[in-house]
Amino acid sequence: MQTFFQGIILILIGLGAGFVVAGGVVAFISIIGIIPIIGYRTKTSHYMMWYENMVILGSIVGSILTCWEISLPIGPIFTMLLLFAYGIFIGVLIIALAEVLDVFPIINRRIKLKKCISLIVIAIAMGKLVGSLCYWIYPYFTEVYLS
Repeated sequence: MQTFFQGIILILIGLGAGFVVAGGVVAFISIIGIIPIIGYRTKTSHYMMWYENMVILGSIVGSILTCWEISLPIGPIFTMLLLFAYGIFIGVLIIALAEVLDVFPIINRRIKLKKCISLIVIAIAMGKLVGSLCYWIYPYFTEVYLS
């Protein structure tokens, strides 16, 4: 009987922690204004409600897939498309965060780069790409960081 109550308490603590983390992530995305930036840059502001709903749906589905191992028979092509979309979202999130924190104007003032600022953005994106590929291709990274 005691283990039953311990299990219930662990479930409640886990749910509470999950709600706090999910709320923090959604608040972070809202504060940096990534959704309006995406709508403005792509000239699709009339789809703003869809963007917001998809972020919420993605948070819910991501939380469910993190808690339970669900196998979806979607095939390698659809998996690659999903991972490509995920990479685009992470890249947009990083660039939006850098834009909100005014990283690029600060770099511009410090280093005095006027023409090569786009190369810095590309270098940041390529660094993220190489780091992600190293993590997924070489088993050393997963063994070290996940054990």
